[in-house]
Amino acid sequence: MKRFTTLLASAALAGVTALTSTAQAESLRFAVGFPSASANVDAAKAYAKAVADYSGGDLEIKIYELSLLNLAEMSGGLKQGIADVGYLLTPYFPAEYPNINMAAELSMLLALNDPTGNEGLAYAGAMSEYIMLHCDDCVAELKQQNQVFTGGGASPQYGLLCTTPVTAAADLKGKRLRAGGAQWARWAKHFEATPVSLPGNEIFEALNQGVVDCTIQSAAELSGLGLMDAVSDITMSVPGGVFGGSGPANINQKVWQDLDADQRKALLHAGTVMSANAAVLYRDYGERDLKAAEQRGAKRHEASEALIAASRDFVRQDAKNIVQYYEEKHQVRDAAGKIEVMRPLVKKWLELTADIDSTEALADLYWQEVQSKVDVDRYGL
Repeated sequence: MKRFTTLLASAALAGVTALTSTAQAESLRFAVGFPSASANVDAAKAYAKAVADYSGGDLEIKIYELSLLNLAEMSGGLKQGIADVGYLLTPYFPAEYPNINMAAELSMLLALNDPTGNEGLAYAGAMSEYIMLHCDDCVAELKQQNQVFTGGGASPQYGLLCTTPVTAAADLKGKRLRAGGAQWARWAKHFEATPVSLPGNEIFEALNQGVVDCTIQSAAELSGLGLMDAVSDITMSVPGGVFGGSGPANINQKVWQDLDADQRKALLHAGTVMSANAAVLYRDYGERDLKAAEQRGAKRHEASEALIAASRDFVRQDAKNIVQYYEEKHQVRDAAGKIEVMRPLVKKWLELTADIDSTEALADLYWQEVQSKVDVDRYGL
């Protein structure tokens, strides 16, 4: 409580300073919650430029990397107005966002296909379309937390960043795996490993001190979370799936409601830029970081065919269990029906993003397919 009281006071002072520093533009505080080396911060810089451009200079973004809110504080901080814009990871808050998290957990279905490299681009689009155009309960969850969703985000494929080799099911038995989502926690348990929940800024020390043996992450977190010096063995072929429970540029609802229609449209349009840059940069940084890790001595491993087959069997069964879990644990209404809405969206977006070759093309695709169809005179009001 003291932490939030201090943050509220600091945020108020920051807001006054920001508003007085620019006579014409309204300044919005963007809490990213990631370190400066991450793809998310670089995406936030592109977002800030897009907000200024699309609003005709009426709005500007002030980026706070880690100083305003960390990821564990993001939901409450946005709700209380400590930040105006925030990078929300909904799996950090299972009780608050069950409908969104259920859709995000279906990303494991991507592991049933051979990797393409564009899984994150596709899933960000699928989540954006699902939440903004098809899931009233998702929008209601965000409203309860005083937030407005302006676009989805998704990582590249998740693999195992470890301190020991993992290539077979036997290698997983007894391991402690940091899992950033319920689907990966269930995967770990299935293979007789122990899932561990840790915030991102504690993973390096946990690996370094042997608290966990692996973290289930995208390769881009080797630099994004500073894990390069703690990881010696990398297996990217399992478990698969992407981290799709992201609102990279969620807006405080009161801030949103105080804007005019053109400004809200500008933030929606800029939201596509944030989503596209985060997805593409995550993919590209992951490829870069894998090469850098190998150059520093880390070893790349491929999972055995038997482990891949066993992992895919788990994914097929787990997709069936998700319905029961969310209906019983979180009282999600018509979970089966909602999943059947999401499934074809994933397929659609895999096809739409198959030949995307730039962030500009991806942002334009997101805009044409999703955000341009949102009624700014009703959405979030």
